[in-house]
Amino acid sequence: MKSKMLRKGLAVGVLAIASGYALQASAAPIFSFTEYGGFENQVAVATYSVPVVGAASVIPAVTPVYSTMSWVTGLNPQSSLNLATVTGPAALPFATWTTISTLTHNNIIIPTSTSWGPQNIWGRLVVTDSSGPASVRLDSDDAITISFVETLNTAPCPAPNPQGSTCDDHFTFTAVGLQSLFFNANDGTHWVADFRLANLVGATQIGDTVYTAESASSHLDVQVRVSQVPEPATLSLFGLGLIGLGFARRRQLKG
Repeated sequence: MKSKMLRKGLAVGVLAIASGYALQASAAPIFSFTEYGGFENQVAVATYSVPVVGAASVIPAVTPVYSTMSWVTGLNPQSSLNLATVTGPAALPFATWTTISTLTHNNIIIPTSTSWGPQNIWGRLVVTDSSGPASVRLDSDDAITISFVETLNTAPCPAPNPQGSTCDDHFTFTAVGLQSLFFNANDGTHWVADFRLANLVGATQIGDTVYTAESASSHLDVQVRVSQVPEPATLSLFGLGLIGLGFARRRQLKG
């Protein structure tokens, strides 16, 4: 009898939870995205090349922007940053970290130390829901701002020096363009887009700073993940399910 009551309570809990999700599963969103981005021409010691072009609906509000910035004249090649974006449209699966752009630092040893910044990297992320007539659900072009320090390549290196080169350079990121964004799908469900830096190669992230190795190419990805925000009704049903389980448990203890 006790086991039967527990199974009944479990069934109530599972049914309540499943019903809450079923209410929102009738017309599941189908998300895709485009991402166009580049560097604003704003640092005096840098040169900018390869303008980013596209339709007005996807180019960032601040124009022109460039996919490559280089600095320190008189050297060939120069130290440079390159931004490659997924101009899509590409699939954006639920609850999966998906790369939207890749930043590459081609780090050349230079004879002196230098620094520059702030430098804005403008990226325009457009998320479309194609479950039914395609409709843009998120359109954001906030900037990520970086500052750069080129160290003097003479030991002893300033700490930290996580890449172990002589000596690591570093970027500091201002995460305005990496803050979470909320939007609605075509069916009215609520979603959140979260962002992160990931897949660092030849680079190490410590807080808001990314260290890159001298005389090497370093890479990092900017990624997005979309997740559904639970509806109040779903949370209520989830609570009812837990109450059902608790009731069955109390009956078992009393029995």
